[in-house]
Amino acid sequence: MSDIDAVAGMYNIVDRERRETADYQVPVEEFITMLESHDMPQEICVVGLDDVLARDEKLQEYLIDTMRREMDYLNGQRPLPTVQFTVEGEFQSVRDSFEVEIDGEFYGLSPVFGRQMKQREPGWLVTTFRI
Repeated sequence: MSDIDAVAGMYNIVDRERRETADYQVPVEEFITMLESHDMPQEICVVGLDDVLARDEKLQEYLIDTMRREMDYLNGQRPLPTVQFTVEGEFQSVRDSFEVEIDGEFYGLSPVFGRQMKQREPGWLVTTFRI
């Protein structure tokens, strides 16, 4: 296993500029396909979340639906997979959630990752697969 900033068995949301990422990187659409087909690698980094949050509400909704539908599949894997999502930007804590700044606008992460997100370290959030 590589030395990346991620916890197995959780979604890890990391600032691409500040954190080590997995070598195997796929766009959001490919992650959705892999998740639906139950063909997940042990360690994966999902790129392009910034664009989905800022520009593609339909894909964002499909991502959320797929992640919710497949959470039991992910939790049932042994060993648990390591899943990272990267963003380019600083996380902002807002009440009991987090936002990320993209092109001068703030986008909430809780619609995608739920309200159980915790900051592990600066530039690194974690949440369970049960969003």
